[in-house]
Order: sequence, then C-alpha cells, then structure tokens
Amino acid sequence: MLTISRDNVYRDKLRSYKIMIDGNCYDEIKCGEIKNINLDPGNHTIYLKIDWCRSNKIDFTISENETVEFECGNSMNECRFIVPIIYITFLKNKYLWIRKK
Repeated sequence: MLTISRDNVYRDKLRSYKIMIDGNCYDEIKCGEIKNINLDPGNHTIYLKIDWCRSNKIDFTISENETVEFECGNSMNECRFIVPIIYITFLKNKYLWIRKK
C-alpha cells in the first residue's frame, strides 16, 4: 500500500493534485488530505501534477504487505511569492514536491 499526505497550506488550497503512478492518474489529493492507494508489488514511479506543472519523479519499490509513505506540497515558499511566474514557466517541473517519509 502507498500512503501520501499533503501539506495544509494556503497556496493551492482549493485545488487538487493528480497522483500519477507509472504514467497513470490513480487519484487526486486535496489540501490537508491523506490518501491510501493499493499497488501491486514491484517497481513504480510517482509524481504529482497540476495543470501543466508537476513535481519531481521518485522511483520506488513496494513489497507484499508493505506500506510506503510519501508527503507532498507546493514548492513556492514565502520568498518565492513574488515570482510565481518563474515557477509556472521555467520551473514548471518543480512547482510541486514529493518526498518519501
């Protein structure tokens, strides 16, 4: 099983992120939400997507009866608030983040 939790912050609060696993959209995650996704054992790749922007990609392996945990959120902190145009153009593949817990 895969568990993913999302930060509960103001930015993108009203928008869901698509959970992409092995190139397919498995579900969406809302602000402050925790999702559990059943996956077959083996090698997988996960990333998040919103509009034309996405997160980093992470390769991981899951075994039978194992739970792999991830957390995610938006990459723009307070310092980057004044330059969101850079994140939706040049840094569009770093607009979101995901990491293993």
